[in-house]
Amino acid sequence: MDEKKSTAVKIVQTAGRDSLGDFAPEFARYNDDILFGEVWSRNDILSLHDRSIVTICSLVGAGVLTDALKYHIQTAKKNGVTRDEMVEIVTQLAFYAGWPKAWAVFPMAKEVYGGDAAQNFKNVGEKITQTAGRKVLGDFAPEFARYNDDILFGEVWSRNDILSLHDRSIVTICSLVGAGVLTDALKYHIQTAKKNGVTRDEMVEIVTQLAFYAGWPKAWAVFPMVKEVYSE
Repeated sequence: MDEKKSTAVKIVQTAGRDSLGDFAPEFARYNDDILFGEVWSRNDILSLHDRSIVTICSLVGAGVLTDALKYHIQTAKKNGVTRDEMVEIVTQLAFYAGWPKAWAVFPMAKEVYGGDAAQNFKNVGEKITQTAGRKVLGDFAPEFARYNDDILFGEVWSRNDILSLHDRSIVTICSLVGAGVLTDALKYHIQTAKKNGVTRDEMVEIVTQLAFYAGWPKAWAVFPMVKEVYSE
């Protein structure tokens, strides 16, 4: 996205003080002045487009399928996430966060994007070749291996003419962190994100934003992986 190199846009948020200013004034301040006034406002480093992806995927990964999620889908639309991109985001989330969560998200996405026309892409983007499924589980679970190699990577990841590999990496990492999957699989996807053009500064901002939406302990668990990958 071009926004990544643009001048930062200051985000003004009043929801914290409007809803909780008298009851929880310090939380309201952290929400309005820190999370939005500082973190979301560093959109010259990580675009608003991609910050919306971070937020939505971490919430879905964590199973937060409430009005808060719908609000962030609406915000994503304002931040330039297209109907086709959102459909691909939720489709990819089905594989990484689970089918039931994707089914729960699609009605919200349809409501928000219902009036937008699809672009109807017909060409697969850069074809992604994956063999890990067959190498590791081909003899033991051949159908799973086929779905992993031919469907998840051969089809879903290969529609990168609709949702870029850069942003698909963000989808995957944030859904895994949201779900608390802090294993070697996450490190693999951080390495893949680096190959897919996610810069060190972007990754630092992604994990910083995840601290607010997925929780501080998860961010602390992710940062050592990020430091290792981006020091290589």
